[in-house]
Parts: sequence; structure tokens; C-alpha cells
Amino acid sequence: MQRVQVKITNALGIHALPSAKIVQLASRFSCSVWLAVRGRRANARSIVAVMLLAAAVGSTITIETSGPDEREAIDALTDLIGSGFAEKLRGSAVPRS
Repeated sequence: MQRVQVKITNALGIHALPSAKIVQLASRFSCSVWLAVRGRRANARSIVAVMLLAAAVGSTITIETSGPDEREAIDALTDLIGSGFAEKLRGSAVPRS
């Protein structure tokens, strides 16, 4: 079993799009993947469960994996969440005409 904590850094926390990215990534691995925030635990393959965690910016999420490819899964999810889901502020780089 692998376990790591990652801070949520994207401005809106884990909303619908980041939840979908987490589920899509977690589904690529055969190991079990769980997320936990403030005492709530969710299967990372369930978009509804991930969204219900309501992980806001600044909160710490625990990623837990168990199975044959647990190290690869935890590394990939840590990178995804730690990068802020590669979100950028909308409209900040769009020139106005």
C-alpha cells in the first residue's frame, strides 16, 4: 500500500473537470485508488464520490493506492493534483478586441 498527501492548489479546488481528470487517470491502473479529505473517503474511479469530497483550494488530499501498479498510480495522481490540474485563469491570456 502507498499513501501520500498533496495540497490542492488550483483556484477552484476539485470541481467537475478536475474530478473527471482524476477518475480518468485512476481508471488506467489496476490497483485500487482512494482519496480522502477531512475524514471523507472516496473511490477515485467514481466521479460522484470524488466531487462529493468537496476539496477546496488549500486543503490536503490523501491519495492511497494498493495493488500491482500502486507506485505508478500514486505518482501519476500526485503529479496531476500537484500541478493544479494544469488549469489557467480563464480570460487572462485572451486579448480583447
